[in-house]
Formats: sequence, structure tokens, C-alpha cells
Amino acid sequence: MGDLRTIKKRTGALLEDLGRDPDEVAASLRAAGVQGDPRSNSSCAIALYAAALLRTDPRIRSVSVGPCTLLLTLARPDGSRPGGTLTVQLPKAVRGFVAGFDAQQYPEVIRGSAPGAIAVDGVGATDGPDASIAVPAASV
Repeated sequence: MGDLRTIKKRTGALLEDLGRDPDEVAASLRAAGVQGDPRSNSSCAIALYAAALLRTDPRIRSVSVGPCTLLLTLARPDGSRPGGTLTVQLPKAVRGFVAGFDAQQYPEVIRGSAPGAIAVDGVGATDGPDASIAVPAASV
């Protein structure tokens, strides 16, 4: 159980660090080069950002985002199949960003809206097939 709490706490801290209000969250994502798709649980800007930061953890298979929560699909220790989900409540600032992002109020972090955008695992990347999110070392 301690491992799950650690994952949840780490994920919550990553989300809190994005900013104190929705505009700061958007600015943080823009600075990291993140762009995503509005109204997409698995490829919105928050899901892509979290996935990029958490992908080094072999216990996490995927990330998706709803209006109020971030869901982590976990892997079983042998990696053979999903091992359940872990729900992390989105901080208020991130919830506000998600609502605005889905309403397309932050075009600078909408995929295809800004030049030079970078996406995770080359999906929608403009800088080549191996492009990834630029994440400050202190965040990891």
C-alpha cells in the first residue's frame, strides 16, 4: 500500500507544481512544450504532461484525465496486464485549466495551434518522430 501512496503523492505534487491558477498551469505547460487535444482523456495537455513525467515508473501503464481526477492505470509486477487504477484528485487550478482547455481557451497548448509544438512519443510532434516534452530536471 505504501507504493500506491507514494505514486499518488508524487503525482499530486507534480500537478500542484503546475501553478496556482489555470493561467499559470497553461503557462507551465507552454514552457514545457506540451500540446494536447481538448476533450481527450488520454491526449489532453495534462495527461501528456503527467505521462511524460511518470513514464519512467514501470508500475504506470497509462494516464487519463477527467474533469476532476487523473487516473493512472497500473501494471502488475510482471507487467503482463493492468493491475488496477489509482485516482488522483486534480488541484483546483488544474481543474480550472482542464475546463478552459476543453473549451479551447488556451490555444497555445492545443495541438496544431502553435508553431514549434512538441508532443509525447512523436504524436503530433513538429520536431521529428522522437520528439518529447522538455521537462525541467527539478520536476522529475
